[in-house]
Amino acid sequence: MKVMFDTNIYISFIRNKTHNTELLRRGTIKYLSGIVLMELWAGSKGRRGERLLYQLQRPYMDAGRIVTLTLEQYIRIGEFFSDLPSMYKELSKKADFLNDVQIAHTAVSIGASLYTENITHFDIIAKFMKQLKVAYL
Repeated sequence: MKVMFDTNIYISFIRNKTHNTELLRRGTIKYLSGIVLMELWAGSKGRRGERLLYQLQRPYMDAGRIVTLTLEQYIRIGEFFSDLPSMYKELSKKADFLNDVQIAHTAVSIGASLYTENITHFDIIAKFMKQLKVAYL
């Protein structure tokens, strides 16, 4: 089973050692979204943070399991926002929601289940992306 983790799962693990079971579960093939990696680097502080991120990304890089978006996927993301009902238009202007939509598309692109703590964003995204498999931790 292919799995991908949202940024908040890694942050919770780094800060509190939570989600250890899911992150280390055997029998899953883990992938890392390039968007998640960008968010982690953007929030990184100092040498300790830099070392942690190099350790985190190395196995994904070595295995060729960092997933990036294609031009076609960016077009689909644009269509997603264009089709979003007006009640969500304000939310669609927020960077964190935009990033979550991109993370969802990276997971869907490889058929991975996405693990997240963010029920608010991903309930909305999953409502309009029926192919998204999301698990809340």
